[in-house]
Amino acid sequence: MIRRYSRIPLLLIVLTVFLAAGCKVGPNYKRPVVKTDSLFRFADSGDTLSIANIEWVKLFKDTVLKQMIDIGLKNNYDIRIAFSRIEQARANFKIERGKQWPSLSAQAQAGYQEPGTPGNTNYTAIAAVSWEVDLWGKLRRSKEAARANLFGQVAYQQAVRIALINNIVGSYFNLLEYDNQLRIVQENIIIRQQSLNLVKAKLIAGTASGLVVAQAEAELALAQTEVPKLQMQVGQEENFLSTLLGESPHAIQRGRAMLDQIIYPEIKTPGIASDLIIRRPDIIMAEQTLVAANANIGVARAMMLPSLSISGGIGAVFNPTALAYNALAGLVAPIFAGGQLRAGVKKAQAYNQEILYTYLQTINKSLKEVSDALLAVQKQREIVVSQQTTVNAAQTAFDLSNQLYNAGYASYLDVIQAQSMLFSSQINLSLAQSNELIYIVTLYTALGGGWK
Repeated sequence: MIRRYSRIPLLLIVLTVFLAAGCKVGPNYKRPVVKTDSLFRFADSGDTLSIANIEWVKLFKDTVLKQMIDIGLKNNYDIRIAFSRIEQARANFKIERGKQWPSLSAQAQAGYQEPGTPGNTNYTAIAAVSWEVDLWGKLRRSKEAARANLFGQVAYQQAVRIALINNIVGSYFNLLEYDNQLRIVQENIIIRQQSLNLVKAKLIAGTASGLVVAQAEAELALAQTEVPKLQMQVGQEENFLSTLLGESPHAIQRGRAMLDQIIYPEIKTPGIASDLIIRRPDIIMAEQTLVAANANIGVARAMMLPSLSISGGIGAVFNPTALAYNALAGLVAPIFAGGQLRAGVKKAQAYNQEILYTYLQTINKSLKEVSDALLAVQKQREIVVSQQTTVNAAQTAFDLSNQLYNAGYASYLDVIQAQSMLFSSQINLSLAQSNELIYIVTLYTALGGGWK
């Protein structure tokens, strides 16, 4: 037996679907107008070139550092987690996209009757199709939100990547700084040991007192206590850097000297502020979150409108043999839900407003970070120059104090004071030089460096 239904209603349903398919409720996304000055604060010029356009591999000269960054980008667990989130978002986007298409299912079954009944076994095979028609764009808005979430996760992965590069470079520079301080301390120990030997010889000769010897011994011991402190800092920093590389703690190889790390001729102007909006990953991620929130307003509004679903099936029954098919359409309209649907729209709108403020706040924060980094780079250069002058003067004072002491025109206390001043000024110069490198990298990352 074959059952047939009129094809006219089915054609009307299909025609209605295609006419309504272009309708999409809810606001279309428009990027908010953001007022930014053409220049960053403390920028020296209005050049549109930016150090952020330099690839990180071209910013650093140290091949050891470059190798570590490569290892970190491959093995770091934060990077792996970010990639996993991208895959989750990509799968979710495919799920939302798939909801726009009909779903097909198949079913087969067999039946058995008591013996003696003619045709006591029968078989049935059925194929069913169901489809929710996207009359008001609810499914398309959901797909739009899922796509934005996917782009946001890609931007998040890029943000993690830039932060990782910054952390690896900063940790490596800290190691070089500790090495430099350790060298200064060891050189100072040699000088103080020589001074102790000298005053001991004078004590034997009767030209120096035991007080002078005690002072020299104390100064030597004071310098020697700095060695284990620095060695502990070196070991802890190596452990931290190993973790960034996704490896167990181990000793870290060194490459170039601290002052031979960055390609200074490549350091150009920071560019213009509006570039941040299309370059910094955290701003891109905030905007994609705003795109998703905007799309979800459309989803909430569509929930207040009627929904249309179409289902159909075709099957065959064997013994006796028959073919049957049907097509059904159902229209469901919400009538009363206690204000839940309208509240859902207001909630989506309020959340969209929150994300808008978050987006604008992220831009302001980025402008502040760039301005702070620019000021730090400029002023740190002045500090380095001034500190170098201090070291030169302290070295001269130390040399003169030794000469005057040996000639009998100065006390050993003058030598100690000059030696302490030289030691502290050398340490401060090393810190200033290290900070200058770190501030340059901070400016690079604040500008979204490595985004290409």
